[in-house]
Amino acid sequence: MKSSSLKKFEDYLNILVYIAHASHEVGARELEEEVTELARGQLNLDLNALVDADYLISNNKRNTRAYTAAEKTKQLFGVAA
Repeated sequence: MKSSSLKKFEDYLNILVYIAHASHEVGARELEEEVTELARGQLNLDLNALVDADYLISNNKRNTRAYTAAEKTKQLFGVAA
């Protein structure tokens, strides 16, 4: 069984890798379908934490919130800006 901190790290990593390589803004629904098994509430908390840590950029739209990779995330995963 994985520790909770290892699981959280893997969740963050999977989210960041997916968004870093996406050619479009990525919403929570897409992440639920393609990347993670997190409940929507926890996923939103994690996405907000990654925005606060400057790894993701939010479009800040209330009903259609979506995310793109911040510059440091692109550098971390070797993605062209």
